[in-house]
Amino acid sequence: MSNSMSKMKAVVFQNNRGQNLVGVMHYGQGKEPSPCLIVCHGFAGTKIGGSRRFVEFARYAVEHNLSVFRFDFAGSGDSDGDLVDLTMDSELDDLQAAINVVTTIDGVDLKRIGIVGHCLGAVTAIRGSARDSRIYKTVAWAPFTDLAGTMLRLIGEDAFYVLQEGDAADFLYNEQLFQCGPKILNQSSDLDMFEEIIRVRQPLLVVHGSEDATVPLPEIEKLMDFAKGTSGEKRLEVLEGAHHSFPYHQEELFELTVKWFL
Repeated sequence: MSNSMSKMKAVVFQNNRGQNLVGVMHYGQGKEPSPCLIVCHGFAGTKIGGSRRFVEFARYAVEHNLSVFRFDFAGSGDSDGDLVDLTMDSELDDLQAAINVVTTIDGVDLKRIGIVGHCLGAVTAIRGSARDSRIYKTVAWAPFTDLAGTMLRLIGEDAFYVLQEGDAADFLYNEQLFQCGPKILNQSSDLDMFEEIIRVRQPLLVVHGSEDATVPLPEIEKLMDFAKGTSGEKRLEVLEGAHHSFPYHQEELFELTVKWFL
């Protein structure tokens, strides 16, 4: 069976706030039950991903008999809500809802539900793993520890200063106009990724690009140095020459990720 013919299903489910979230399930090509990887997209992203990254990842993973569930956080893509209301905790709630729905899907190995996240989604993946023992392994693509600094680099100075004033701000991202709210920035001082990573017991792989201009590599090297000696396997893989979204390193990124779950 070629990857273009793999079995897929659209799934609409609800978070604890009563909002409809939209996901797509890709079924692993092999014996059931198979592991299922839940994909968490980045800030202002969608379940499709830039350059269809998450679709391509799902196609790659199913060939290794890994199922993939990619979904839109509230305020993104096809899901209910608005980006202005996004918070770190609303993302966590949405991830919990995604895990809940995946456990009801036939053919999923309930002992092998993994999480893959990018940027803000990677932070949510780590925070979710620290709180939910149903997650058996986690891969974080380009996470961050400095929420305010990352937001500044993602949305630009003008929009960032509007958020600091407590107002919603318009910004261009990937040549699309978005509006974000100050709620997420207000959580900046509360986010302690050093505390979060200590709480992660599951095997955790962090993949980062040496040329990431959004989240500088030393920021994550410091986090992973700190994590050494804590419980659970934690590994950092640096892709030389790679940028924040890994546009020219997709093959290596996918290969490292899938191997982590096999």
